[in-house]
Amino acid sequence: MRALICSLVVGGVSLSAPAEAQAVEFGVYEGETCPSGYAPLTPADAFWTFLFTGCNELPYSGVFRIADGNSIDGPWNNCQQHADDTRELDYILCKPNYELFDIGETTFAAVRGGGQCLEGFEHVDFATVSAYSAEICTHVGYWGIARIAGGGSIDGPGYGCGFRATDSRELGDSICVEIE
Repeated sequence: MRALICSLVVGGVSLSAPAEAQAVEFGVYEGETCPSGYAPLTPADAFWTFLFTGCNELPYSGVFRIADGNSIDGPWNNCQQHADDTRELDYILCKPNYELFDIGETTFAAVRGGGQCLEGFEHVDFATVSAYSAEICTHVGYWGIARIAGGGSIDGPGYGCGFRATDSRELGDSICVEIE
């Protein structure tokens, strides 16, 4: 009977990782903040990214900032994470926090957080948003609102894809267009 119970329990347990459990693309940056278009790795990102491969690609003796005031050691200390690390650190691990998309021959970027554009991009102007609002809207985020040039904004599909030339609210996301 014991083997039967165990096999039922084992049969009901998923051996796969949760949906958000995956290695992420990241870069090492100097300082304590990520550049525009990037966000710090979360502790879960760091765990899953370094779980199977270790953190041997990081500088050996470094300590690196990750999200929410946490840090992770380099290979010298087996990629150990530390919560609430108040030390000032020289490096931060950042993951891309933007989406590139094309409309015709033009490349756009939906940048999450920070309210700025990626290097080589600028906020898209109101006329372009007016002409391509349906296409741009789908990249804003369902319940998102993103900054455009001139202090305007565009809503995501959940808000009906509206757009306005001026919007005094503070918005963290941006819709940008590549500078020609």
